[in-house]
Amino acid sequence: MPRLAWTELASSPGTAFLLAGELTPCFAGGRRDDDPFDSARLRFAANLIVRTCSHLKLDGPFAVQPSRDDNSLLIHCAVKEPADYARLAEATGGSEIDAALWRGRRHFLLDEARYESLLAIAGPPDGRGAGRRARAASREADELSRYRSGQD
Repeated sequence: MPRLAWTELASSPGTAFLLAGELTPCFAGGRRDDDPFDSARLRFAANLIVRTCSHLKLDGPFAVQPSRDDNSLLIHCAVKEPADYARLAEATGGSEIDAALWRGRRHFLLDEARYESLLAIAGPPDGRGAGRRARAASREADELSRYRSGQD
C-alpha cells in the first residue's frame, strides 16, 4: 500500500497505530563527529523501516518519520490496518506501551541485532544513483571553490 506523508496519519492518531523505534548509541556505527545531529543515522534508520514496510507488502497506508526526543533518536512508523500493525510488531519486536491517543503503540530498540533481522526482511539499500549523486556533489563543491577563489 502507499506511503503517506507523516502529517496525513499523525493528524488523526485515533485512527492509526504507532511503532516507535529508538536508535541505540551503537546503531549504524554510533555518533560521528562530522554529523553532530545524527541526521545520517536517522535517515538510514528511516530508510530501513520504509523498506521493511514495502517488503512486508502492507495492506494499508503507512508513514515513517524520524524524530529527536530529548537525547533519544526515534523512528516513528504509523499504520492504519490492525493486520499491518501486527506484522510490523512481529518484525520489530519490542513491547506494547500506553497507546495514549493512538489505537495501539509499541516501542522497540533499533540496535545491531534488530537491524540485522529487519535487513533480512527489507533487503539492502538501493544504491542506484549513488555514484551520480556523489559526482554531482563533487561538481557542486568544485563550482563553489572556484567561485570563492575568484573573490579573494
